[in-house]
Amino acid sequence: GKYYLADKGYPDRRGILTPYSKIRYHQSEFRGAVPRGYKEIFNRSHSSLRSCIERAFGVLKARWKILRAMPRYSIRDQNRAILATFALHNYIRRSTVCDPAFKIIDEDPNFIPLDSLSDIAGNFVEDNVERPIVEEMSTIRDNIASSLVA
Repeated sequence: GKYYLADKGYPDRRGILTPYSKIRYHQSEFRGAVPRGYKEIFNRSHSSLRSCIERAFGVLKARWKILRAMPRYSIRDQNRAILATFALHNYIRRSTVCDPAFKIIDEDPNFIPLDSLSDIAGNFVEDNVERPIVEEMSTIRDNIASSLVA
């Protein structure tokens, strides 16, 4: 019941939830237009969630330099560093102290730092993906999309 949200640059794999291809996706494509059909509704929701996640990590990376160069640490230590920065972020955010970094974010709800995550389309070479796994994730995506319409 938990999935990684990824753009279409990722291959179809178990646990990776990608948008429908060849269907409107980016938030800018929906400005002033209502999504048509369950696939567009799903893609708009997927894009909105990914933007929120990219923004959160962009803000964290802008504040906490350790997040910019994690590969030299073990996966366990990387997880701990990410959790620690989120905890510190939330503590500062909830405190009454006025923080200049948050002021920028508060003034622009669409703010994403320049070095945030970007689409990686084309970075993956598709190998022989087992059809049942591809179909499984496609079915999961269809079920989620249908639930958004209901």
